[in-house]
Amino acid sequence: MNKKKFEVPYNFDEELIPFYKEYSNYVNFLFLPPYKDDLINTRTIIQSADKGDCYMPQCRYEYESHLKEIKDAGLRFVVLWQVKDNVISKSMLDYYVNLGAAGFIVANDDNAKIIKKYDDGLLVICSIVQRLCAGMLAKDFSNYDYVVMYYPFNRSLNAIKLLKEIKEKIVIMPNTVCHTDCPAIHHWFPSKDRPFNQDRDCMAIKNIDRCCFIYPEHLSLFDDFVGGYKLQGREYPTSIIKDVCRAFFTRKTPPSLLEANIEEKLQENLCKMTLEEYYNVKTSDVVACL
Repeated sequence: MNKKKFEVPYNFDEELIPFYKEYSNYVNFLFLPPYKDDLINTRTIIQSADKGDCYMPQCRYEYESHLKEIKDAGLRFVVLWQVKDNVISKSMLDYYVNLGAAGFIVANDDNAKIIKKYDDGLLVICSIVQRLCAGMLAKDFSNYDYVVMYYPFNRSLNAIKLLKEIKEKIVIMPNTVCHTDCPAIHHWFPSKDRPFNQDRDCMAIKNIDRCCFIYPEHLSLFDDFVGGYKLQGREYPTSIIKDVCRAFFTRKTPPSLLEANIEEKLQENLCKMTLEEYYNVKTSDVVACL
């Protein structure tokens, strides 16, 4: 079977390193944010100085020690450089490459070109944070090694098959239920005043056509059409990251993979359709691409 590897989150808990080393045959690389003084990231608003939350090292020495441990374990890591209007400098490239970075996840083509010119051997991953549309099918991805696809391509076999020319570059996220266009923005940027409540606000639960979740057992449907998978969840506690990774590595869904109320609603909706219908999305976003 043509099983693909995973991009996996690192939450600055050293306990994850031996875990990922144990499952290294499944891991392509770890992804992590830059040091807090170098650039903001998509989790900056919820980053914490308290271990066990969305932790960020409080000094460079601590940050660099994590990267050294990852490298010493024989694992690769890439750095999230996702601010669209921030041009990565040579000094920043020098700094992270000297720390052992295998590449960068970027949000604009200019940074991709800069990184490839700096060192063509570095991995460059395209992070497309908006919904894809028909125009994206003609986009030039030549400077990218991987392209992270979001809704509607995330679980849409009929749309992904249109991208056969770059199929080895395509990365999809099977463990996300919602997507970045959800009007309930706190799903992606929760806070103490506005906590994450998927059951109350998420349109992916109210309308299964908007759901992105792929069950671990069903990854085999996608293996021949993608280059790999990304498991999101840098903000999760270590125990949950391990459970999620183990489920998708082994392709076996444990009872606790989704919250009980979400799983119940998802199964209730899935019972009304076949797997072929669920994994071939028929929303207007996909129809516009077909």
